[in-house]
Amino acid sequence: MIKQRILEDLQKAVKDLGFSFIDIVVSIPKNSIFGDYSTNLALQLSKLQPTNSKQSAIEIANKIKEVFGSPDYLDKAEIAGSGFINFFIKDKALLENLGNLDIPKEKDQKILIEYGHTNPLKEIHIGHLRTFILGESLARILEAVGNQVYRANYQGDIGLHIAKAIWGMKRLGLPSKLLSLTAKAEFMGQAYEKGNKAYEQDQNIKKEIDQINIALYKKEAEFKEIYELAREWSLDYFEPIYALLGIKYDRCFFESEVYARGKEIVEANLDKVFVKSEGAIIFPAELYGLHNRVFVTQAGNSTYEGKEMGLTELEYAAFEYDKAIHVVAHEQAGYFEVVFKAIGLIFPDLKDKKYHLSYGMVDIKEGKMSSRAGNIVTIDDLYHLVCEKVREVMKERINIDQAVVQKIALGAIKFAYLKFSPSPNMIFDLEESVSLDGVSGPYVQYTYVRIQSVLRKSLSHLGNLGDLSLEKQERALLRQLMYFPEVVVEAATSYHPNLLATYLIELSKLYNLFYQECRILGSDKEQFRLKLSSEVGKVLKNGLYLLGIEVPERM
Repeated sequence: MIKQRILEDLQKAVKDLGFSFIDIVVSIPKNSIFGDYSTNLALQLSKLQPTNSKQSAIEIANKIKEVFGSPDYLDKAEIAGSGFINFFIKDKALLENLGNLDIPKEKDQKILIEYGHTNPLKEIHIGHLRTFILGESLARILEAVGNQVYRANYQGDIGLHIAKAIWGMKRLGLPSKLLSLTAKAEFMGQAYEKGNKAYEQDQNIKKEIDQINIALYKKEAEFKEIYELAREWSLDYFEPIYALLGIKYDRCFFESEVYARGKEIVEANLDKVFVKSEGAIIFPAELYGLHNRVFVTQAGNSTYEGKEMGLTELEYAAFEYDKAIHVVAHEQAGYFEVVFKAIGLIFPDLKDKKYHLSYGMVDIKEGKMSSRAGNIVTIDDLYHLVCEKVREVMKERINIDQAVVQKIALGAIKFAYLKFSPSPNMIFDLEESVSLDGVSGPYVQYTYVRIQSVLRKSLSHLGNLGDLSLEKQERALLRQLMYFPEVVVEAATSYHPNLLATYLIELSKLYNLFYQECRILGSDKEQFRLKLSSEVGKVLKNGLYLLGIEVPERM
């Protein structure tokens, strides 16, 4: 990468000038008039000098520029502002870089990404989609930079929410006829809604559901059949959704397989890590500036926190990871702060190996969703709605088939989620998601399809490009292509796939402007422009894959 060459030459310049080594940052200017790369190195160095020999950032920048010299890839370097150094890359270097867009394999870690967390006996709604889409994209991006990634799902198949759903199923009565997977999921969602409302409104029913919960933990025969049936229905319902989203887990973990071991671990660390309080076992996190949390209840059951101890042991035994990333909503931030602290005390080898990738809630324009209130939009609802919208948008293209509709619809949904930074809450906008000329997945897909159409019409072979004089639109594309590998690396380092989504939109815009203003077929630069188009197409396809999005060959 050209950026790497700049970094190496800057490090040499700093050493030659006698400055102490520092972490040098080379960034991409938002406006190309400020160069292709920029660094604030001189400002950093000026702050580190002793007072009695202090030089201004401008003076340091000029010395760096002088020592830096004129490497073969550099057209010029300029000092700007209060000491920024802006680098302008030679057109020849950009052309030579055109065939060197591979993502560097800089990392070599074993990384567990735990995402999904769909509880059996509930429907999957569009809020859950964010963990699926974000987790899968992050897994692909981390693999692209050289890591070995394990995909895991942790599901709550035991606990109070299950007891509420089973109470509701018994009250509604099991359907007499054979239901589809979707219908089964709807039935279980209705059962949970009924049980949850009754639990909150009627103290007698609350006691009844609490007793069901205790019986489930004890594996009493009375509820064994309905529990196993409901669990089977749920897991069968999840599988086609995973397949639709392009997800294949290496392992699914369940609360039912870790709650007993979690309790054993907590009790084994009583008076060392945990303490008793009013008949329960708590982690006194206040000692560490956090808040106390219950890990084993007065009734002797593991809480989510207690189960997490058993899960931690089981996940590490399965994968022996260097890093575990838990893709979970931001409302669980306090939970993870406490359990990570407890994990570090119980499992010292796992200290600092856990990371909570927090994401915001998802709503639709119509208003806030809540599975408690029954006001939800399921994945099935959203998928079919977007498919219909895609057909409407593409109605003039009479040859569009279902496979293409599916790719465009899924691209629309996934990109609509991934174009946002994970942390903030987001609103899903149907119209924006399917737009062919906006910040959307279909817009990037359409740009790729346009390129394939151009390449199919060409009779030229992509040979030696020779020396070329670049037009503005050509150089802008070459510049943007140069940034692709480093954007992927930055997305992997920061756990922010939205950086890649933003990059792909900008690349698509630049290509479409180039397509409008620069003749490709039949021009005297046909071979070069075809090569440029081909490379843009490869990057768009690769980038979309890293976001979990497929590309159609025609639209």
